[in-house]
Amino acid sequence: MEFFETYSQVFLSEGLGNEAPVFYARRRQEHLKKLNSLCVYASVKNESSKRICQNPEFLYLTGINQSGAILVLDPLAENQSEREILFLPEKNRKKEFWNGIRLGLPEAHIKELIGFETVFPIKKFNSWFKKRIANLKKKHIFSNEAIRRKLLYYKLDVKDVSKIHLEQRVVLEPERIALAKKAQEIAKDAFLKILPHISAYKNERVLSADLECFMLRQTSTGLAFPSIVAAGKNACTLHYVKKDCLIEKGNLILLDFGCRYNAVCCDISRTIPASGRFNPLQKLLYNIVLDTQKFHEKNVRAGLTLKSIGEKAWSFLEKILNERFTRRGGKMKRSYIKKPHGISHLIGDIVHEGAQNKDYLKKPLKPGMLISNEPGLYGHFELEIDGILYSEHIGIRIEDDLLVTEKGSENLSVGIPKEVELVASLPIS
Repeated sequence: MEFFETYSQVFLSEGLGNEAPVFYARRRQEHLKKLNSLCVYASVKNESSKRICQNPEFLYLTGINQSGAILVLDPLAENQSEREILFLPEKNRKKEFWNGIRLGLPEAHIKELIGFETVFPIKKFNSWFKKRIANLKKKHIFSNEAIRRKLLYYKLDVKDVSKIHLEQRVVLEPERIALAKKAQEIAKDAFLKILPHISAYKNERVLSADLECFMLRQTSTGLAFPSIVAAGKNACTLHYVKKDCLIEKGNLILLDFGCRYNAVCCDISRTIPASGRFNPLQKLLYNIVLDTQKFHEKNVRAGLTLKSIGEKAWSFLEKILNERFTRRGGKMKRSYIKKPHGISHLIGDIVHEGAQNKDYLKKPLKPGMLISNEPGLYGHFELEIDGILYSEHIGIRIEDDLLVTEKGSENLSVGIPKEVELVASLPIS
């Protein structure tokens, strides 16, 4: 265990300790089965003293969270030992003096510690690669984006491996499901710590600092993304980042937050009243979003697509918005028509898995996938209720994380309060 503690930010053990190398090797073996030619993965090129943001596909297959490494998977290699090759930088004690310890060569027992039989110095990659492609019978190779341009220099047909890789990565193994549940517990604990004191927060920045601090105290791998803390009209900006405005007592506060536990993320949104109590218009609109979220959760199951069930959910929201608000004389101005954003995205080693092309929206869900459930409603709303005219800018988003199963889903965020009555019943300082 000393190795895993020493390299805790450089080699992510997924909480498995000495079993981690076997865990990553199993992933690589599964990936090799999907390839019909040589495949090259590169890690990020550079890093500083700041926390590294590793390519998720490289991290998924190796657990290595540092720059300057290359992974080769070769299903056509005659020797078993050459089907998985890792190229690592040489040890640089001066750089380690500045940035901390890194995996490198030469290093005793490095192969056994990270689960590779064949490890070469990174400086040998070019000569090794030229020799390998000279004998390659296939007309194409695969690579990730981090090294694609370099490989095109060799006048090869270089295919993007991301779709093949994503299909494997987005289905969580039992080990990662356990990590996802732990991330949820951390987010839940942080939310429950700030909620009873919500009326004491005078501005968005302080609230954000406390929320993030409570999460960071419980995970060494940090936040899943910078938190959104948006009060009042600010919540109508979907990716609000300013976070320095005063919080007025009549405001709703939209919180979008999540942490990373080992390599797995969570993504939670809650909308709460700064005073601890919803006014009648806020409560009406909030329950429209909440009922839509529950409707969407009931429709999630393996075999369906996020596109098809998402369209049903947005149609449901518009239907009940018309029934409960517009028909009662409500007026609204929105910066969108019906659909402000996607209602679900994949979650895993990054918080928005597959976000680059979103092809996954049209593919059937599989058991083990983790998805968000986040309907929202944003704009200026006006309605007379019991003789009182309510008129305000309101942004509401409620987000849970759902684990897809054969017959439905498991709501991993079920313990994070969201019912109006439950929030209102909590003691407010």
